[in-house]
Amino acid sequence: MIVLQAYMKVKPEKREEFLSEAQSLVQHSRAEEGNAQYDLFEKVGEENTFVMLEQWKNEAAMKSHNDTAHFQAFVANAKELLSAPLDVVRTELSE
Repeated sequence: MIVLQAYMKVKPEKREEFLSEAQSLVQHSRAEEGNAQYDLFEKVGEENTFVMLEQWKNEAAMKSHNDTAHFQAFVANAKELLSAPLDVVRTELSE
């Protein structure tokens, strides 16, 4: 199992656009074959700071996700929405 924590700081004026795009990303990602979890949370006390929690069954599932149109579109738009570079923490869990 591969666990990803993707931390995102969103420009305040882009918050609603970010949430709309993230909602679509979450919906499509959850439907993927190798996905075990895909959730977005906002950090308490830090407005516009979010973390996407992802769990993938294996490396192939995660790589397949990274190639999807919905993920690629989100990444392409992130440059306009985020106020800081994306920070991703990866953990591999044995089953």
